[in-house]
Amino acid sequence: MKIGLIGYGKMGKDIFTLLSGSLNAEFVIYVRHDAQADTDAVMKALARQHRRKLMTQEQLLRRQNAFRFTESLHELADCEIILETVTENPELKQEIFRETAGIVSENCLLLTNTSSLDIRGIFSEIPRKERCAGMHFFYPVRLSEFAEISLLPETSGQTRTAAQQILTDCGKKSVIFSGDYQVWLNQILSCMISHALVLCDLFQISVRELSAAWEPLFPMADPFVMLDSIGLGLLAENQMHFCLSRNHALLESGCRTMQKWLDSGCGTGTHCFLDFIAQREQPTGNPCQEAELYMTAFLLNETAAALSESGADSQQLLAAVSSTLGLAAPLPEYYHKYGTEAVSAALGRLYQKTGFASYQNRNSLFQLYYN
Repeated sequence: MKIGLIGYGKMGKDIFTLLSGSLNAEFVIYVRHDAQADTDAVMKALARQHRRKLMTQEQLLRRQNAFRFTESLHELADCEIILETVTENPELKQEIFRETAGIVSENCLLLTNTSSLDIRGIFSEIPRKERCAGMHFFYPVRLSEFAEISLLPETSGQTRTAAQQILTDCGKKSVIFSGDYQVWLNQILSCMISHALVLCDLFQISVRELSAAWEPLFPMADPFVMLDSIGLGLLAENQMHFCLSRNHALLESGCRTMQKWLDSGCGTGTHCFLDFIAQREQPTGNPCQEAELYMTAFLLNETAAALSESGADSQQLLAAVSSTLGLAAPLPEYYHKYGTEAVSAALGRLYQKTGFASYQNRNSLFQLYYN
């Protein structure tokens, strides 16, 4: 199997590391410049792993001979799979696939790692769309349990199966989405962060106070830690690409708050936000005992809608939500903890305050999916 990777930024590097360490395949990685420098860096990394006895001599030689970097797209001509990992720029992705589709065979699978863009637009000019799909990895790639596959109406069963098999061979579980629910896992993660900002305003408390209140709910990383690790600039830029209209107002609200912080001097990159907010905020001392209830109320509500409308496997989707968001327990357990009345009251207060469609109560679905 020969796989072409287009793009070698932070995500591209992590995806290449995962795929090359898991698959018996040859890789051709397209970069715009510095192909030799990237080659040297991978060779050094492999040699370091060998010195540390993380791979045998035989494995080292196989990995060293299984990749090459190129600055010419034409060297991807005989690839069987293309996976694009460039920045979230729709015009750039369209251009890449338009050019690549004219180089590779008509049977070559074309996959995009977009985290927010509509794949119907990305592949709009591609002939034989049955070979096209989205394959979104979460960051950090090696630690995330799930990846999401997004399908076009034309995507064939063969393409779907091939994408699932790649993920399975890499030790990843997959969730399948289509239509406006494409990359929905990443959308609920983005919505969760915007919702956290709404709750700061609702409870009139600081980011750090709310973060502390969520330690039992998010034992590994709460929404603000996730925001810090993603980067304020990237999240503020990409939130409005998602297809589901019901979440646009919530995401717009989050974007406005993030842009305010950016305008006040917060860095755009990773691991800037928490340092920035620590210098800006003072503890309020206001109570936030209901922080867990108000967070899980939103997550229960949004997930119920997805379970009802997305067509994804219910059990797989519930497991993916808990894993991707880093919840301490499966989502249905929080429904049993609080019950319909408390969850509905929280949603009612949120909707009354904001008018956001994300908070419209879907409690008629709760017992169907959470009992």
